[in-house]
Amino acid sequence: MPKYTYPIVFVLNKDTGRYNGFIPDLYIFCQGDKLEDVYADAETMMHGFFRLASQHDVEYNPPSTLEEVTDKWVGYKVSLLTANIAD
Repeated sequence: MPKYTYPIVFVLNKDTGRYNGFIPDLYIFCQGDKLEDVYADAETMMHGFFRLASQHDVEYNPPSTLEEVTDKWVGYKVSLLTANIAD
């Protein structure tokens, strides 16, 4: 079972009180009321991305390091997100 781990950036929208999530290397965006919602949504989207990419032999960016993304997104919460893809 392939496993993919990518950095995700969490941004609080102060106007709405909702969170946005962004996986910069894959250009995946998502949102939710809580960080947990964003994390779960991003995991689902990342899972779908890699299933389709493997089915259609699509190339994609390798993951940046956590440090690279943290240095670029200063002041934002950055974490790692892992998706396990069943064969």
